[in-house]
Amino acid sequence: MGVTDDGPTGDWLSLGVAGDWRTVHAPESLTFGRRADLVVDANPFMHRIVGRLVHRQGAWWLQNHGSSIRLELRSPATGTSLLAAPGEQLPVTSAEFTINFVAGPTTYELEGRRSGGELTADDSGTLIGTSTLDFGSVPLSPEQHLLLVALYDSATRNRGAIEGSSVIARRLGWTPKKFHRKLDAVCLKLDRQGVRGLKGGPGDLAESRRAVLLEHALNSGLVSAGDLGLVGSGT
Repeated sequence: MGVTDDGPTGDWLSLGVAGDWRTVHAPESLTFGRRADLVVDANPFMHRIVGRLVHRQGAWWLQNHGSSIRLELRSPATGTSLLAAPGEQLPVTSAEFTINFVAGPTTYELEGRRSGGELTADDSGTLIGTSTLDFGSVPLSPEQHLLLVALYDSATRNRGAIEGSSVIARRLGWTPKKFHRKLDAVCLKLDRQGVRGLKGGPGDLAESRRAVLLEHALNSGLVSAGDLGLVGSGT
C-alpha cells in the first residue's frame, strides 16, 4: 500500500490511533482495522479491514469496507459529522478530522489530518469547488461511485462479461429501477464531458454502453482494484 512513517510532503493524509500514526501520499491508499495498514486493535468483533482512505478526483475519500460497522466522519473545526454505512464512501472535507466507530462493546476514535484547505460537499456527497478535473473524470456521489465498482466487480467475476442489471442490483441491495436511474445519471454526466458511446434512452442497459462506461471508469481512475471490497459477495 505504500505506507510510510516519513514526514508528510505533497498531497498527503495521516491517520493515527493511540499515538500510532501512518502517512500516505497520493495516489496511495490506507486501510485500517484489525489486520490493516493501521492496526486499530485485536478486538475479535472488529473487521480485518474496517475502512480505507483513498485519493481520487482531487480529494481524499473515506470508504466503509465493513459489513456491519457504521463509520462516523467528524470535523472538530465545524462540529459536523456524516455517517458512512457499509459499502458507502464520504469525501474528507476537513483538514483535521476524526473517524469514530463501534466494534462489539468498544468505541474507537481515529485522528486524521490531510494536506490542503477545507472542501465543501453537497447533500449527495458530491464535492463542490474542487480543482480542475481530467477529461471525463467527474465528481461522483457515493452511490454513483458504488455503481461503477459494481460493474467492475461483475466483470471481474465473469472474465470481462458484465452480468444482467437485476443480478448487479440485487448484489447492491438496490431495486432494478434504482440501478437504471443511477446508471443513466452517471452516463449523462460523462456524456456531457464528451465521453462517447454512453447515450441512450432512460433505462437503456445495453451491454455495449455498460462496457464503454466501465472501460472509461478504469482508464480515468474513477474505480480501481482496491475498490472491489465495497461490493458484497452476495448473488
